[in-house]
Amino acid sequence: MSANWTLPLRSATLLAAALPLLAGCGRTSREAVFSSGPLKVVAVTESTLDINVSKYRHYTSYLLYFDGEKIDDAGFAKLLRDSDSNKDRFVHAEAIVLDKDSVLIASHNGDGTRCWTTRLVADGGTVSVEPVNKGRVDCTTRPAPRGWRALYDESSNLLLVREHPFHVYPIAGYWYPLWIEGDVVALYQEQKESERFLVKLARMPSGETLAEQSLPMSKFAGPQLLNASAEEREQWLLSNFLISTRPQVSISLRPDNQLKTITPEVWAQYQEIDRRNREEDAAARAAGEAWHRKQMEELRRDEAARQGATE
Repeated sequence: MSANWTLPLRSATLLAAALPLLAGCGRTSREAVFSSGPLKVVAVTESTLDINVSKYRHYTSYLLYFDGEKIDDAGFAKLLRDSDSNKDRFVHAEAIVLDKDSVLIASHNGDGTRCWTTRLVADGGTVSVEPVNKGRVDCTTRPAPRGWRALYDESSNLLLVREHPFHVYPIAGYWYPLWIEGDVVALYQEQKESERFLVKLARMPSGETLAEQSLPMSKFAGPQLLNASAEEREQWLLSNFLISTRPQVSISLRPDNQLKTITPEVWAQYQEIDRRNREEDAAARAAGEAWHRKQMEELRRDEAARQGATE
């Protein structure tokens, strides 16, 4: 089990990744990845030689065109119908072709503080934007079974996006999608409060739990699924659990499972690490609140002094 008990944070490095590399020489390539009537999406890949490691670093963003003209920041904000974004600079960081008439776009503003996932649709010589997700820092997709994409909303709830036909299925909670068959999805979650790992089968679109398998954190080591590919996640599931969808849905631990276990001594160490982390977090919050109170008190005193001086 990983010593990091906190729920995996969505990428906080998006802004850093978006900054151009300054070392070495570079080159830029362009490739049209989507074209439907007047709407076109072009991938622009900047490759810069990092002289420190003698390797090229690649960063790809996407440009949107309508009738041969680039959709600029003001134009995209207008399509978004988001008045707060009228002055934003947009970076389109991901483009996923859904079908011959639509593409899924993940975008963020210039400083990476806000982001959007949208579906661009070309229809009858016009282009429209269908909002899918809006948040802060990162709205790019996460690993999901073939034909699907995973997103997380502002409250860290899972949004399962079926590519074709396009549909979004919201599922409450921060779950990792592992496997989908028909309308049944296998999901994984770490539940710190109850000290267990949970693998469950749920029905879409209701999110109804059909079957589940609970594993105690005090016995089993947590799998490293955060950065695992969709194939690796499915392999972990099927290597360790028996799943049935007919005649009724069920899930159970395989007798020959490959799950790693931990000793009581290691579990005690993890608990102690978690206790210290919680104490440090509480102390940091208290210090921040105390600093804020002090600043407000000083502002009030300064304001009172200014008012007294003018009387």
